[in-house]
Amino acid sequence: MSGNSVLEEISRKLDAILNKLSLLEQLALEDPKYVGSAETLKLTRIFLSLYGEPLKILARLRAAESYIHHESIRRDEIARYIIQALAIRGPMNISSVTREVKLMRGKASRRIIRERLKKLEKAKIIRQIEGAGRTYSLAETPETVSSP
Repeated sequence: MSGNSVLEEISRKLDAILNKLSLLEQLALEDPKYVGSAETLKLTRIFLSLYGEPLKILARLRAAESYIHHESIRRDEIARYIIQALAIRGPMNISSVTREVKLMRGKASRRIIRERLKKLEKAKIIRQIEGAGRTYSLAETPETVSSP
């Protein structure tokens, strides 16, 4: 089993547990004899949800690592910074990506970032998230990367 599939499996199981805890919490709030346990269930759900974000970040970092080793990305400093920013921070719009790249690199042009995002999207390294304006994220699974 590969590292990504293990992370996906752990993430799926964690999501299922969180959903069940949420349902139990809702049921406990509806029945007066279980009201005291509702707070415990809520705290348990909150505690377990803290594990979800590091798993997501780790999965994004693994995907980013595979993209960064591609020859066309290795030669493009801005594309590498964009991939790293999306891996660390998760989905972002163009302005947020520009800010992150500027923090890492020292300078960044919104126009250049937008152009690189289009190239990376065409190469299937990143994707636009449906219904979220122009928000970009890393593609879920590394595919054969074409030259951006």
